[in-house]
Amino acid sequence: MLASVTVVTLDLRDTGPVQDLRGAASTVFSPLRGVGETVASPFRNGWHGVTGYDDLEDENEDLRREVDRLKGDAVRNQAAADRLKELEKLERLPYADGVPTVAGRVTSGPLTSFDATFEINRGSGDGIKEGMAVVTEAGLVGRISRVYGGRAHVQLITDPEFEFGIQLVGSGDIGVARGDPQGAVLTVEEGIDKRTPVEEGDAVISSGIQRSAFPPDVPVGRVTAVGQTEDETEQTLEVEPLADLTSLTYVKVMLWEST
Repeated sequence: MLASVTVVTLDLRDTGPVQDLRGAASTVFSPLRGVGETVASPFRNGWHGVTGYDDLEDENEDLRREVDRLKGDAVRNQAAADRLKELEKLERLPYADGVPTVAGRVTSGPLTSFDATFEINRGSGDGIKEGMAVVTEAGLVGRISRVYGGRAHVQLITDPEFEFGIQLVGSGDIGVARGDPQGAVLTVEEGIDKRTPVEEGDAVISSGIQRSAFPPDVPVGRVTAVGQTEDETEQTLEVEPLADLTSLTYVKVMLWEST
């Protein structure tokens, strides 16, 4: 105790001998302190790692959620851009000049391979009536078969019960087209004179004759096959629709009524 008091007293006075002793002690114990820190460092780092693990997991989870959100935003933006492109195409229908139209989105498609109808999200509240033509930028799709307040059913032109007037571009011959039981093409079995030159690839449009279900000059399709009726007085045609009837997203209803 006496020695301790003496050392403390001398230390307070900061005398030369004490400075020498303090320096010597520092020299002796410094390596030991370094070794101790080296030995303790992994444990200390490990402890910080354990205590910070939950924070790291939370941060990673936040980052994962942000990445998922950005992926979802990218898909939604792409879908919106695609819809905008389709609507912009529908805005430019050169064959619909002077005829008011209403754009509609397809909300449900055919339920079976034998069903040739689909539904859109527009109805009588938008001025739509039964029998009106339904089109895309490519051409005729079908007609309104049933109307409700805010929705309507559309009958595809390939329905076997579908019948309407067509006209050959070039010759001007007018015939009657019907849906095919196979649901892929239209058939024309009356109206085309056997002397009229018809070739595969010839364009077909709506006739627009009096009491016709559709306005004139709406693109319909192209001839894919030419034949003759049984009595060989007229030609028969197979016509492939221009509009892709298997992947419809938006359509337009032509607010045109037959006269």
